[in-house]
Amino acid sequence: MTGAGSATVAYTVEDSYGSGPVAEPTWYQPGMNVTVGDLSVEQALERVRHPNDPTPAGSREGNWEGALSVSFELTDDNFHDLVFADGGTALPNSPMRAPSSTWYLAVDMPDGTTESRTPTGAVVQEATVNYEQGSNITVELTILYGDEPNDIAAPGTIQQPSDEDVFSWHGASFEVDGLNQPLMQSATLSLSGLARFRRGQDRHPFDAVVDAIEPSFSTDSTFTERDQLALAVDNSREGPVGKVPATFALENGQGTTIDYSLTDCQPGGSYSWSDLVAPDADLSEPIDYHVTDVSATTTTA
Repeated sequence: MTGAGSATVAYTVEDSYGSGPVAEPTWYQPGMNVTVGDLSVEQALERVRHPNDPTPAGSREGNWEGALSVSFELTDDNFHDLVFADGGTALPNSPMRAPSSTWYLAVDMPDGTTESRTPTGAVVQEATVNYEQGSNITVELTILYGDEPNDIAAPGTIQQPSDEDVFSWHGASFEVDGLNQPLMQSATLSLSGLARFRRGQDRHPFDAVVDAIEPSFSTDSTFTERDQLALAVDNSREGPVGKVPATFALENGQGTTIDYSLTDCQPGGSYSWSDLVAPDADLSEPIDYHVTDVSATTTTA
């Protein structure tokens, strides 16, 4: 069996889809407290049969596709290069290829050997940045990949963050329509539909392009004023639901800040009051926003 400290998780950005590492790649550990929730391959087998035999004659393979999910505590903005197709800072406003990466995932065995897997042509399909009061900021990446060759060498050096780089909840701030939200309990910035494969006469994908992106922002804060209620209820009684800007800003102990600027936030799914009558809880207002666009800015001390 394997144990604590026996795994390696790292990625490097590809120059072009599925090209694998460059000549002298820079490998990154995505963050701290990394977990890999899924690492699977789908061969899409389909059974073939003879008409005079109830048992199958065999199975033929279909499209090849791998899946990988990674979560980690946020330490830097390096993962932005996998998410924001427009230079690692913005979502694209025109069709373009999706950014891709190669991953190195390995485990050290008790006999001293190392078993590794190396997904290539890996594209992030969905990314979420999560805030929870009292906890460190976390990131979750849902990844699809197009191949898994066995000839990629182990990274010589991996850039690893330190515990001081971790972004915590007490470095977060939120503004919706210019109004600060000081009692935020939880918040999630979600970017879905970031990438999709294009396929041709090959089991493996030809490349990957940006998909129909759907940004969203959900919050749950202690109720302090009527502004968000008005946006969800009063302001939408006659005519379109109002659009407002928002900012989701994070800072770590090193003085590095990451600001996510959200454009045209509209209460899209639901708005509610929670714990209206509860002796041991505050009135809170969970709300889901549709978002038109998201950009990211990083500032170092």
